[in-house]
Amino acid sequence: MISSKTSKMLRGIAILIVIASHYAGWMYEEPIHQKAHDLISVIGPFGVDIFLLLSGYGLVKSSERSRRTKHNNSGINTSFVLKRVFGAYIPCVLCMTLINLYDGTWKSASAEGVLKDKIIDVLTAHGFWYMNVLFVMYVAFMLIYRLGGGLRVILITAAVIGQTYYLYSKGYADFWEVSNMSFLIGIYAAEAESKWPNITERVIYKLIIGLIGLIGAVYTYGGLKMAGGRGVPGAFSWDMAFGIFYTLIILCIALMIPTWKGLVLTTLGECSLFIYMLHTTMFWALVYRFEEKGYAVAASISGFITLAFGVLLGVLYNSLTGMITRRLK
Repeated sequence: MISSKTSKMLRGIAILIVIASHYAGWMYEEPIHQKAHDLISVIGPFGVDIFLLLSGYGLVKSSERSRRTKHNNSGINTSFVLKRVFGAYIPCVLCMTLINLYDGTWKSASAEGVLKDKIIDVLTAHGFWYMNVLFVMYVAFMLIYRLGGGLRVILITAAVIGQTYYLYSKGYADFWEVSNMSFLIGIYAAEAESKWPNITERVIYKLIIGLIGLIGAVYTYGGLKMAGGRGVPGAFSWDMAFGIFYTLIILCIALMIPTWKGLVLTTLGECSLFIYMLHTTMFWALVYRFEEKGYAVAASISGFITLAFGVLLGVLYNSLTGMITRRLK
């Protein structure tokens, strides 16, 4: 079982991967070694895989706890929904509002334009593809697990595959958009643990999964190299396969380490949503202030400030919601 601490730790690692990838990719004039730049800038999708894996896994486990404690057949009740609203949706809306206030988006638009376009953009997380995709999967999960009964795994699989096909048909064939398959792997892992509680204790199971993941990663990496990237027949399928096998490796590692300890990474994981939502705006607001130090140093300083500010907002928000929750109880 992936413990809460392990989940936060992995989220902390994931947000560092995403930020490092973005900040390296955005430094077009940086005087650093090209191979190092290329390596750092392409690892971002792996961080997204981790987030989506943990999201799928966490939703199933949370619904199971709700069924046990609330005696609810589906596990999808008001408390379950509100936890997602306060844990993900409201922070997303809050951060997008701060961004719009900072960059003057709302100030430059007419009152009608703000109401018609900008507020709707905020409420639908327009411009943040990850949050938009994640919210769609959240809603699909809650509807299916409330109504799906024994077919819930099949139905959620069909829903996520359908969403992937829709994204692909609209031209979103990049690795970022197909990472949502990791969401399903998280669901499968949690469902398997529910049916076979001791499965994570079997060493042979872990070794087999790890071996499959390793062989698959090497094999699909070779396929990606041969395919030559986007636009080549089969490249999209290779991307998906590589993402799936990589996610299996991450899952295997998480299952083999029952509890991870680390205050810094755990804190980053708890505040990862705020960091993710704000990191683009903060990069462009800060990087040129340190331009004389070189792009690599400037990006590193910008990244550190982004992490600190995201953690500050996250801690304040979590403290406030925790206080409200305790009062309501």
